Amino acid sequence: MQGDESTIIDQAIEWHLRQTEMSDQDWESFVTWLEISPAHASAYDSVVMQEHLIDRTDFPIEVVRRELPARRWPWAVGGIAAAAAAVAVLMPLVTPARPSTYDVATRAGERRTLQLADGSRIEMSGDTRLRLDHNQPRLVDLERGEATLHVRHDPANPFTVTSGDLTVRDLGTVFNLARDGDRLAVEVSSGSVLFQPDRESVELAPGDALIVREDSHTMTRAKISPASVGGWRTGTLSFDGEPLGSVFASIHRLNATQVVLEGGLSQRPFTGMVKLTGAADRDIPHLAALIGATWRRDGDRWILASSTAPSR
Repeated sequence: MQGDESTIIDQAIEWHLRQTEMSDQDWESFVTWLEISPAHASAYDSVVMQEHLIDRTDFPIEVVRRELPARRWPWAVGGIAAAAAAVAVLMPLVTPARPSTYDVATRAGERRTLQLADGSRIEMSGDTRLRLDHNQPRLVDLERGEATLHVRHDPANPFTVTSGDLTVRDLGTVFNLARDGDRLAVEVSSGSVLFQPDRESVELAPGDALIVREDSHTMTRAKISPASVGGWRTGTLSFDGEPLGSVFASIHRLNATQVVLEGGLSQRPFTGMVKLTGAADRDIPHLAALIGATWRRDGDRWILASSTAPSR
């Protein structure tokens, strides 16, 4: 018998601790648990009173009878337990709507593909975070990282991606977005997109690329091969005058390789295409030779420094 009482007390404590985050279904289950036995209600009263969280005078019994005339509460369910049950039934009427947004994220070196309900598809690179909305499935926010989007065009309900204060609206296309700090890069493979549709309204066609820096309020357009868009999916990265800091940030995102750049190397501009194997002990020495840097290992980190000497 003592074991049964201990179990009931444990259950009452668990119900009490969960109440700030319970769903509607959880509240219904809680009410059912209270009705199973008078011992449940008694245990719940005891737990709450010991915690000093609810004053019995806040929940008079007559409120339960008046608000819930269709329910027959057992007479043993009284005090706090009855009041909690009343709150449980009324909860859908008084709680605010739950947030409809949700986040999807990847770790560095991880990839993930999202298949959206409208038929669109998003391929996420590593260290990427997207915010989506159950109520607005054609609205996506890129908080960081890189993604290639394959969008089903719907003129009546355009697909929109936001990132910071910037907006890209699809006009039926495959395009790539990369967010790295204050820098946003947009590349179009097919179809077209509108950048800042409610402001500058810059239309980008296949082979168009746009790099925007929110910190300096600059925007640079370029031409690229449409086939190179989303090249990260095959380990191919293309850069045009990008600082090496951004280059190695992209490599870290893709393969989780930790690289430290010393001696002002991070600000040196780089133009070219990099083909990664995914094996750091092959890729990093090759890249160091390509940029004229020395390299050494420190545990899991690779340290590169500017030098005119041959790479080691």
